Amino acid sequence: MYNPASVPNPKEQGQGCYVANPDAIIADSDVVFLNTCAARLEAETNVEMAVAALESIGEADCFDFCYELFQRWGIGQAGQNTGVLVCFVLDSHDIRIMTGVGLEGVLPDARCSQIIHENMIPAFRAGDYGGGLCLGALRIYEVCTDGEAPEELRNMRSVTNRGQYAQEDTTTEDIVVDIIVLLLIIGLIVLVVISTKKGGGGRHFGAGVGGPTMMGGFGGGSSLGGGFSGGSWGGGSTMGGGAGSKW
Repeated sequence: MYNPASVPNPKEQGQGCYVANPDAIIADSDVVFLNTCAARLEAETNVEMAVAALESIGEADCFDFCYELFQRWGIGQAGQNTGVLVCFVLDSHDIRIMTGVGLEGVLPDARCSQIIHENMIPAFRAGDYGGGLCLGALRIYEVCTDGEAPEELRNMRSVTNRGQYAQEDTTTEDIVVDIIVLLLIIGLIVLVVISTKKGGGGRHFGAGVGGPTMMGGFGGGSSLGGGFSGGSWGGGSTMGGGAGSKW
């Protein structure tokens, strides 16, 4: 059983490590894929993605657990809050995507929920935990880069043989999510049109996501005072939301 302080920080293994898999829940090949996907994402967008696959967090609430873990590791660039944590808990059947404030416009709660239900849960229910995490990470990459993932990622075995899982779980919740996403898109279009007429500029991705890449550990610090890289989130809110579900 883990608490946020006892989860191994993958950055202790090296700068190119983004995955905590202390119980070997997912295969080494899937860890390689997730590290490759996260490294490409950071290089191209400055978005830092961490993945944790854990056997148990006891009776802890998954949201609270992820919030503290996100803060302790300081995921995302300092002052930009462009981090995303994907946390899988086996015994409680929890999956959560948690984002920093700088990703609210790109990964809103509704989009995170959509990724969980369409790309991850079908694989989890089939017992393929690594497949669900890899397909979810790939989708996060595509959303953050606003395009299809490169062949290097799409052709890796961790995702090529698992496309059958990426099917829509047509529940009432998902229909509601689709409606919310559609309304958000319509609202965004209206805002852009109004802004353009007033002479304003268009919306930019995140909060400085295209800025210079920062080297070291996870780029941000922690408002709890114990960030792994000793950085700072600038004193504001470090969390932009996300979504979670049982599977």
